[in-house]
Amino acid sequence: MQVIVKAPKNIKEKPKTRVVSFRIPVFIEQQIDTLVELGLFKDRTDFLNYAIQKTLFELVDKIVIPPSEEVLDFVLSLEPTFTPSDDEIGEVMKDVEKEVKSKFADPGGDRLKRSRVLRVRRTNGESNESDNGR
Repeated sequence: MQVIVKAPKNIKEKPKTRVVSFRIPVFIEQQIDTLVELGLFKDRTDFLNYAIQKTLFELVDKIVIPPSEEVLDFVLSLEPTFTPSDDEIGEVMKDVEKEVKSKFADPGGDRLKRSRVLRVRRTNGESNESDNGR
């Protein structure tokens, strides 16, 4: 998916902006201030604009718009132009198996990996990892 962003007609003009107020945890504010002090960003606003734009551009690729029923019916009504051979089907199945195993197999055995969510409670900028056993 490609996003086209049109530049303003008069490039010398600054883009219109709006003041937005929101709450963030203190430890995040401290991290932003550190990045500003290191000279990576001009100020907090510069960082926040960067972070928001980066997030928006990353999310654009993940947005999935389901096709309409008309499109689905059309695609499903198309007949294949050729019939794959048994060898081709077997090759595809092997590739799928390899991919599934590489993504889900535990390197120490055949058990599937289990995603663990580490719960971290933030209190006064410190982390409390007492929930590790859950």
